[in-house]
Amino acid sequence: MGAGQSTDYSGASPEELSYMLAERFATKCFSPLELTHFKDNFFSRAAEQGGLRYWNEKTLSDFLGIPDGSFSGADEAPLDAGPVLFRMVSYLGAFPFQNTLAPSVLTFEAMVKVVVLLTERYGKVLRRGRKDRIKLLFGSLADVGRKDIGQPSNQDSENKESESEENPELCPAKSYAPGFSVDEPANDEYDEDEDDDLALAALESLDAIEVFKHDHRVDRTVYETRISVDTFRRLLMLLLVIAPLKPLEPVKMYTSDLDLERIDAIRKEADSIIAVFRPEESDGGITYRAFARTISTSLPYLFDPLTALFEHMLFSKNLNLSQRRPSEAASEEETHEKSEEASMAKPILLPGSFESSILNQTILSHLSFFLPSKVQSTNLFKSGVRLHPIFSTAAHGSSLTSFSHNVLTWQSANLLILQGAPDGNSEETVTIGVYLPQSWKSSSTHGSSSSSDLLPCLFQLSPKHQVLPGNPSPSVQKQANLPAAWFSTHTGIAIGCQIPPASRSHHTPPIPYGAGSLTIDVNLETAEFRVEPVGHDGVFLPPGTSSMEDASVKTRLDLYSLEIWGIVPDPELAASSEANANAVEVQRAKWEFEAREAERRRNINLKSGAGDSAKESARWLLETAGIIGDHGQYSGGST
Repeated sequence: MGAGQSTDYSGASPEELSYMLAERFATKCFSPLELTHFKDNFFSRAAEQGGLRYWNEKTLSDFLGIPDGSFSGADEAPLDAGPVLFRMVSYLGAFPFQNTLAPSVLTFEAMVKVVVLLTERYGKVLRRGRKDRIKLLFGSLADVGRKDIGQPSNQDSENKESESEENPELCPAKSYAPGFSVDEPANDEYDEDEDDDLALAALESLDAIEVFKHDHRVDRTVYETRISVDTFRRLLMLLLVIAPLKPLEPVKMYTSDLDLERIDAIRKEADSIIAVFRPEESDGGITYRAFARTISTSLPYLFDPLTALFEHMLFSKNLNLSQRRPSEAASEEETHEKSEEASMAKPILLPGSFESSILNQTILSHLSFFLPSKVQSTNLFKSGVRLHPIFSTAAHGSSLTSFSHNVLTWQSANLLILQGAPDGNSEETVTIGVYLPQSWKSSSTHGSSSSSDLLPCLFQLSPKHQVLPGNPSPSVQKQANLPAAWFSTHTGIAIGCQIPPASRSHHTPPIPYGAGSLTIDVNLETAEFRVEPVGHDGVFLPPGTSSMEDASVKTRLDLYSLEIWGIVPDPELAASSEANANAVEVQRAKWEFEAREAERRRNINLKSGAGDSAKESARWLLETAGIIGDHGQYSGGST
């Protein structure tokens, strides 16, 4: 790519401007070393025709390590995502002239733009990049036929949808509508100026706005496009598999040992995610409105695995470091060694008193698409956190006394997750959870002073993904009777409920309050999950994907298993408090203290012969130590 710059591009064609933009991306978004690796990776594998160097679908899939779809013994291809990725990058490579140039031949310049957009390196050249990236991703996936929504169709538009190519290898089949015309009912809260913002920001310094406007002459309100469920499922299955991927890890670490059972679990998890996009409401496709709203509110990290995947373009194994100057070679080797060490797959589930009967790699990947992290804009895997086992009904029994013994000693953020079957439907499994950024507290410390800036969230993973975010309202967070999590050995566990005033003679159960709640009985055998489409005065807000027309949903479950996992931050990536950094040690110390107190318990006379005063004193000591009793009227976590 040339180094020369011009000051007047007003007469340039879209092809020329696209080339110039790629040049600007390359110089501003990559270091010289990264660009050297990028060029080696591309040109060492590129095919050539008529002097044009390019990648085809097979080259792209082979380099990234994407399975080709063959699977011995399977009735259908398990991870046939190669064609989907190729179509995505062919669309993104034409940026910002998708209507004129898409699908693009994957030349070096096109791949530069693809890597910049998918690895989120556009901060130096684009404004509002992350928000508008959603529009680009939708356009790259939309493949359901266009539909006239109120204006006469133009016969010529069909000719524009696909242009014949002499060499189909250079230009992929156009199975989707050009551009990314969006679902645009009359009042869809859609701002066309915002839609152009990403491209205008890219071109404003090139004095090329008029060319861009000419490219976008097609009225977006004429057609609607949608993402087909099959296309999205194939991409989702790949994202679920490679979610833990780090930049230098080979993709085959995660794709090589997929048996039929794992493939089936991955497909079911993908279908749970697809359900939240409500494809049944748009003739089986996913509209732009549903896509943008769902990604923004419920799946903010869904496409993060593509960042690590395309970071592979920026490291080449072909380069001989020994031929570089000694100082540069040593520095690069050291960086590479550190990267390889950091990329070693570390289990996110720490060893402890039990092994999970709920969490597996697929569900952890699903959690990573939305679970908040102390590191801003970072998902579960990138943040480096680990999950420490605290409590499990399978290992510790269905006793709230055992629950309190294990959970109250954990002094950090934690995750509650459960599985069960709806009443009368033992064949369906429902998975529900809640993320709590603070520890569970006893009544004496109710209203925690934790400085956590994260909010709790209540969520369902299956059979339909949905997330109820925590309410940021200070007035809600200050109400002592609206804790995020609460429990009593008299009434059970309550998430997102209003707690009645304490009474010595009567134990009133918590009252579900706000947009969502989860209650569990004292025997940890049944649960009720409630979701309302409205309600902004409780701990949890309605799901971002809900509408006023949605009905209230109450799901009563027979519990199979309930688990609590402590979240242990990575000290290298997250600035955490001393309690957080040593949460495991603190818990162990408290367990040891309780064990010593239990030993002392043998020396306390609670026999019937003792006086009432002695028995009351002894019981007070045991309750204070957290060994017996209800820990006061109630115990729970604060918001």
